[in-house]
Amino acid sequence: MKTRFASIVALVAVVWLPGSSSAQRGEHHGQAPADATVDFGILPTGPLGPPPCLQAGAIGGPNDPCSYKLHVLIPEEVTISKGGQVSFQIHGGGHGFAIYEVSPNTTREELGQFLCAGADPATVADLAALQCNLSAPNANSRHVVLDGRDDVVLVAEPNVNTHPNNRVWSEPGRLMSAGAHQFLNGGTIAAGPDSNGQLLTYRFLKTGRYLVLCINRMHFLNDWMFGFVDVVGTSAQP
Repeated sequence: MKTRFASIVALVAVVWLPGSSSAQRGEHHGQAPADATVDFGILPTGPLGPPPCLQAGAIGGPNDPCSYKLHVLIPEEVTISKGGQVSFQIHGGGHGFAIYEVSPNTTREELGQFLCAGADPATVADLAALQCNLSAPNANSRHVVLDGRDDVVLVAEPNVNTHPNNRVWSEPGRLMSAGAHQFLNGGTIAAGPDSNGQLLTYRFLKTGRYLVLCINRMHFLNDWMFGFVDVVGTSAQP
């Protein structure tokens, strides 16, 4: 089992254990809980590391080369019973939200290659190992995202800096979308004063595997800000 670390130096340290390869494919043994909670992003409370990470000012913002450390879902994957709900606690600024159904054999590593080919940013500590960090060309380009069956999950059309293409906006198959502050040039978003503490919930009425992602183009396409919800078994509702 691979352990991933997302750390905010001396102030915030988050450790999580993603599921095994079988869990990543939506398999679950035993009784699943009715509900689950997921932290959607991390609120920065101090520098995210030594320079070149920003030491003051807009720490964790769109110009901080270490901001990718904040763009995670914790836990990265949850399993619930059919009819249960997941509550997503939004932390930090600039996030939007969308859900799509994917095939049971869809994995993080394979899906991420359609966003920014290379290492999973959640596993990278060395900035030099990041392929698309703060890359406007990657965030602004067209991406076709496929699941484990090679079916199209979503299409991020090129960014034209107007709604909807300044977001990862793909309506076919989308179950819901919500949130997002004002989008600026380059696919980034300006955070407002209400950027932390928002709560979104979604009740899953059908078994399957679901992709949950941030519709901020930089967060999703550059930093792989997404996770999965696996829905199993019979209804958790009376």
